[in-house]
Amino acid sequence: MSEDAGKSVSRDENDKIDEASGDGQTEENLDALRQALNYNWPEIQSQLIEEGAKADGHERDPYEPYWTTASDGTRTLHFSPDAWWLKRFKREEVLLDLPGIAIMNTADWHTGSARQTFIDAYGLRPGDDCRDCFSEDDILAHTERFPAGQFVAIRISGPGAGHVVGMAVTMRTLRPPTVPILPWREAIGDFHLSAHEADGDWLYGVEVAVNRLYQRRGIGAGLYQVRFDLVKRLNLRGWYAIGMLMGYSKHADKMDAREYGEKVIAGELKDSTVTMQMNRGFRPARVITDYCDEPAAGNAGVLIVWENPDYEQNG
Repeated sequence: MSEDAGKSVSRDENDKIDEASGDGQTEENLDALRQALNYNWPEIQSQLIEEGAKADGHERDPYEPYWTTASDGTRTLHFSPDAWWLKRFKREEVLLDLPGIAIMNTADWHTGSARQTFIDAYGLRPGDDCRDCFSEDDILAHTERFPAGQFVAIRISGPGAGHVVGMAVTMRTLRPPTVPILPWREAIGDFHLSAHEADGDWLYGVEVAVNRLYQRRGIGAGLYQVRFDLVKRLNLRGWYAIGMLMGYSKHADKMDAREYGEKVIAGELKDSTVTMQMNRGFRPARVITDYCDEPAAGNAGVLIVWENPDYEQNG
């Protein structure tokens, strides 16, 4: 868990907040106020919802919608648009905090917007076929099969709060990266990750996606960090995946996917996906052709490997 997860606002921060609310509105104090509001937004909203329920004098669950009937028979529905997720959100479950974003393990209340994240990440339109997109049932199955290995990044403030904007799917495997790499669908068994091996000593990266509107905000880096942390926490040998060569289409008229991948590994060309993964500490091992149906990548990727520096043989 991150050092910031579950913390309360410090006394110094409170002093700055008090000053920002009065006459001491310096930029430093205003920044402290912005940070505190951003971090504590779910708690602030929950408090407002609970205080509102207490003020109206009704003995009810403040997070559940309710109806009132006026003397003329008119019925009114009362609800908070934030209540649906605030009722489920627990600060102690946050693994990593980013500005306006909380990264946590995937739960059942995330499945709907987690599914939508795939659609948004791939730029699909309503009605487009997404044969490799996990369904809500698939995502729920992942959380039941390997709960510690599924991650989401959710908005915790502003419009869309409570919705997933990034996610990562992993499983454990006994197959080391030195053996022949199986095609993606065969490697995972099925969309419920039936190939997951609970005693596997390698983490296998199944999928990662970030909503296009939220890319380049540190969410992808955060999703990598929590998976590095998971490998260390479980004392696994390491983590490997196939980084798809998403920049290949720009070079397809000059070379095949294998040649392109080898040039990326050698550092002669930069690939938007694989080069980024290499910069995060993964070792590029070799080009994998016919891995999955991804025309932009020529159906090819690079086997990327990260060995756990803290691995203990008898741990």
